[in-house]
Amino acid sequence: MSWADWPGDKPEEYVPHMIDLQFDLIGMTIPADNAQMLADALLCLLPWLGEESGTGIQHLKGAETNKGDATLNINRRTKLFLRVAKARVDDMQQLVGQALDLAGHALQIGSFKTREFSPFANIYAHFVDTGGATEEQFVQDVMRELDGHFQLRCGFICGKPQTLQSASGPLHGFSLMLHDVPPHKSLQLQDEGLGRNRLLGCGIFIPHKSIAPVVQANH
Repeated sequence: MSWADWPGDKPEEYVPHMIDLQFDLIGMTIPADNAQMLADALLCLLPWLGEESGTGIQHLKGAETNKGDATLNINRRTKLFLRVAKARVDDMQQLVGQALDLAGHALQIGSFKTREFSPFANIYAHFVDTGGATEEQFVQDVMRELDGHFQLRCGFICGKPQTLQSASGPLHGFSLMLHDVPPHKSLQLQDEGLGRNRLLGCGIFIPHKSIAPVVQANH
């Protein structure tokens, strides 16, 4: 999906006020649908996470087990990713060494490192929740937010429909790839996110080197 005849963006500067933190994790397994319980556990430790706009918690990823249940194995590549204000980095030391209980799955949080945003032309969000349940509604919502709030018209590709369990009920969303994004807009989108429920990992963009795998997956 793209807009036509949109004037080229003039080079501009954007200085992000958010930053990504990557925490090591120690544990064996996690629930596959862990977004809400992870958010709840972290909010118990740091309540202010829910009070500051833009703070994001990416749901944990792991490898499928052979049990056929809703459990994932974790390994050294399984990390806890948080997106917080740069002014809060020192405060995040409070999480180091803390224990999490995700429905009986025990995890311990290790040390972390910071990662600044990169102004890639292609950025990807695993799950975006705009409130629209159908693809047509989702596309309209995305275009409205990009055009209105971000003053941006770029190419984008939405993935297959997904469902995420939340405390208020199931959330319906799609993955989203934005491409041909100017550098300053790429930084702004990573800084602010798109749509709702950032604490559940929704609307959090990360750089993506190529749109080819996404295009192939949607054909």
